[in-house]
Amino acid sequence: MPVRVLLTIIFFLSVFSPLAGGTGVDSRGVKVTVPDENVRIVSLSPGGTETLYALGLRDEIVGVSDFCNYPVDFVEGKPKMGGYSSPNIEKIQAVSPHVVLLTTVVPIQVKNQFDRLGIAMFVTEPKSLAQFLTLIAQMGKMFGRDREAQNLVMSMQKEAGEVTQAIQSKSIAPVKTFIEIFYNPYFAAGRNTLPGDIVTLAGGEVVPKTSKDYPRLNEESLLILNPEAIILGHITDMETFLETHRNVAGIQAIRNNKIFTPNPDEFLRPGPRVMKSLREIARFLHPEAF
Repeated sequence: MPVRVLLTIIFFLSVFSPLAGGTGVDSRGVKVTVPDENVRIVSLSPGGTETLYALGLRDEIVGVSDFCNYPVDFVEGKPKMGGYSSPNIEKIQAVSPHVVLLTTVVPIQVKNQFDRLGIAMFVTEPKSLAQFLTLIAQMGKMFGRDREAQNLVMSMQKEAGEVTQAIQSKSIAPVKTFIEIFYNPYFAAGRNTLPGDIVTLAGGEVVPKTSKDYPRLNEESLLILNPEAIILGHITDMETFLETHRNVAGIQAIRNNKIFTPNPDEFLRPGPRVMKSLREIARFLHPEAF
């Protein structure tokens, strides 16, 4: 049996085998249980909101964060519960949710408040596409959407496989790529993050090679790294980019104009639209493969 097929079978046996009705495991490894019916969800994670929507959970969502902006028509009709790092606890308590979806950027004091109120928390903070697919499966288990989750996971696996196969079939060497999350000072996304994994799958060699998720760099470090390509995790125009990078204009990526800005909402969020960024970045790094 081919290794790829065997790994797929192992994946489905591990994440789709039942734990308990209405129970899922979040990014912390914590088991979270909600009612089997009439569940009420507040999503402070924009990516979580997009994933819930893709799983068919519409009426169950009783509140979203101020930063949830997709799907547009859907989120516009949902009560806003504040920012994901500064939620309005009173508003959340008023809608009596069974669970709040959030990310690890939520301050510990906010999490402590949820604990005191007896509101379960499901943390969605995958550091790779594989972890994100596992989270989708767990959300499907928790909210009674196993079939929808399985279909979504299979679709995303298929698309990722098509991208990686296209690159591998051409035996193309990885492109040394710097993922810039912000500038002045420079902050990068490391390999052990979801955007870092997406760039790796797209045929990039993520630099700097560090265990830190989002390392801070100075201009000298970036000059030494001398990346061949830059993926921007923030929106900027080229004039502003060149102005803010004038002291590192000698690196290969800038000299060769090998700079790409995917939609940050699609690229950085753990949501189904991350697959669009995967394909776009792969085409940017390896146009010859497509």
